[in-house]
Amino acid sequence: MKHTQRKITYSTLLSMILIAMSGQSSYAVNAQEIEETVVLPTVTVTATRTLQDIAQTPSSISVITAKDIDNRAVDTVTEALQLLPGVYKSQASTGELQVRGFDSKNISVLVDGIPMNNTFNNKVDWEVIPVHSIERIELVRGASSSLYGGKGVAGVISITTKQMPPKAGSKEIRWHGKVNGGTYGTWNNELGFDARVSDRVSIGVLAEERRTKGFPGFFVATEAKDINPKKKPSNLLTPDTALTQLHKGKYILGNRGDKSLDTKNISSYITFDVGDKQVLTYRYTHANHKYSYNNATTLVNVNNQPTFSGNVKVGGTKYVSLNGMLGHEAELEYQSHNLQYKNEANKLQISLGFLDKKKDGYSEPTSPNASNYEGRGTYSFYPGKAYHLDIQKAWKPQGKHQLVGGLNWKQESFDQSILELKHWRDKKSVDSKTIPNGVKETNTGSSRSIAVFVQDTYRPNDDWAVYAGFRLDRFKKYDGSHGEYNTKTKAYEVAHHNDESYTEISPKLSIERYINDSVNVYASYGHSFAPPTLYQVYRGKSNDSNIHANPELKPEHSDTFEIGIKKEWNDNSYLNLSAFYVNTKDKIQYITFKKTNGDDDYKKYLNVGTEVRRGVEVEVSHRFSPKWSLFGNYTWELGKIDSPVIANTKLSSGKAWNYTIPKHLFHGGIEYNSGKWNAVWDMQYVSARQASSIATGEPDSEDAYFLHNAYVNYKVSKEATLQFGVQNIFDREYYAKEATAGRTYNVGMKLKF
Repeated sequence: MKHTQRKITYSTLLSMILIAMSGQSSYAVNAQEIEETVVLPTVTVTATRTLQDIAQTPSSISVITAKDIDNRAVDTVTEALQLLPGVYKSQASTGELQVRGFDSKNISVLVDGIPMNNTFNNKVDWEVIPVHSIERIELVRGASSSLYGGKGVAGVISITTKQMPPKAGSKEIRWHGKVNGGTYGTWNNELGFDARVSDRVSIGVLAEERRTKGFPGFFVATEAKDINPKKKPSNLLTPDTALTQLHKGKYILGNRGDKSLDTKNISSYITFDVGDKQVLTYRYTHANHKYSYNNATTLVNVNNQPTFSGNVKVGGTKYVSLNGMLGHEAELEYQSHNLQYKNEANKLQISLGFLDKKKDGYSEPTSPNASNYEGRGTYSFYPGKAYHLDIQKAWKPQGKHQLVGGLNWKQESFDQSILELKHWRDKKSVDSKTIPNGVKETNTGSSRSIAVFVQDTYRPNDDWAVYAGFRLDRFKKYDGSHGEYNTKTKAYEVAHHNDESYTEISPKLSIERYINDSVNVYASYGHSFAPPTLYQVYRGKSNDSNIHANPELKPEHSDTFEIGIKKEWNDNSYLNLSAFYVNTKDKIQYITFKKTNGDDDYKKYLNVGTEVRRGVEVEVSHRFSPKWSLFGNYTWELGKIDSPVIANTKLSSGKAWNYTIPKHLFHGGIEYNSGKWNAVWDMQYVSARQASSIATGEPDSEDAYFLHNAYVNYKVSKEATLQFGVQNIFDREYYAKEATAGRTYNVGMKLKF
């Protein structure tokens, strides 16, 4: 695959900003009937935990509906979210998501009120959320710890799934399905039904499958190390031809091959109408996600033989290690249980959830000698469990005050094992010959938090509103340990780590001013915190190990300031303009400590320095006619880290840009609806995620890109809709750490009957 750099001029960027200022998607347009009035997503329950008009809420909020997901042939939750301002999704095959420069471990992600951040590293395994069961996604940007606790630093993503409510005197069943195929052997299929089985009971079941054979995208590149004359690396090889060196200084070793993905989800619900506006719903989801690399290639030949492992000389006095040439194979298996009680009459909601990550981990080869190597390897396995209880109560307005409050409890744990395998692709081939049960290393940890929260909305008159609230969290991490098998003593050496508890208070204050019926301005301040992940705290020993645990690791603390304006024009246009500033203290960084001779000694997570993020977001919608609408949003953002000097590390004093945060984000286009037709022309620009002095257009780069996509939906009949999509229409070639897919196609049929 050929890869070249395409320059983005300032005039091009300016034109995109102007498009963003002229319109944003009228998300809820009915694609089937052009005469139907557009219904904009005007309400939210996430921002204040009460039903509010988005236009009169002191937060930057965006909504994605089930219709958006259908019209744009979206395959994953992250693909849907990247439509929104302030959101960046890496274009790598399983790319991570950012909101205002924060990744998912600093975003509170809820599905029907149940947190989805995992117990190992606080991030979200987006693949396990069934995308076609989604009714609505609300993204509330900004500090949210006052209502949702830790992880709500960048905001909250609240996902509501579909269900058919019970209805007196009505019994019916609705089937729905989808078959969609595309480039690289990609399939995205679903089949399910929703049914009213009685006046008081409804049920639903949905099965989804997403899979692709993948394309050769991940290049293995590594930095060279100096050869120590007194202690030369073992198995030092001389390549037949010199290795290609990138402008960054790294050497390209090869390509891991095609990355195949396979995700299966089954979700179900049963809803009981228990009377007097009271509903009880139980939901169950089972998800399995696998990925692997196949057909790896190497650029290293020794004596005319392809070489996949060992140490290779480069530049005379340096060498590189051939690690990760075959990639790894990973599997996740989730089960979630969610019991939710809603009492609309008394404005009471109780959610009880259990998230069981039965499988999570990956295997990798030890010393591969060929692309089809099936020999020895290791398997890192880290399942986890999380229990969650949330009780929320809203009281009827008392004079000029509206109060909402509640209680939250959560307990989670992880249990990591690293095992020796006889055959690295077979995770059941545990080698127990030299190590009991094949387990050479273990790491464990648990945490528990209990919190109370309250928020008061005070409206002194029709022109002003003040939102004041806080949350008190009591957080404890405990049961941390690290074990390693000593092959000399033939016994496990186990280190138990200290417990740690702390209390966090997260206040928030927002003020709104309603200039008139169509204009609203607001300003807000929020304090939030991000607890360290369990693996950051408890993975590794306290000494004599490559990784040191840090039971004393503290949360990151952030203060967020935001101002914004919202304006509507005649129900056809909407503007949301906001500016934010986030100051994060006690920033957690992964630090490598050096020996006196300069070699790596050990690594450890530490609270080091501060980071400031700032940005501006613009989101607008404009509907020209029942047929035509423009959409667009634009985000400008920056991040800068201020770190001190730490002895025996590479960390130097001073401020440095955080280049993982894209400076410019743009998403825009045009949508057409007429009779049986719906069509979307979609554009997306993301600026480079690396210093301007670093070369682009080569492996290991994070290039800027400007993509065009198109989606067409045609309603063949009342029951069937034909769908066709083209991503990256102009075959833009660029890198996002990995090589990317180029132009891709998909075609399918959506069925409802």
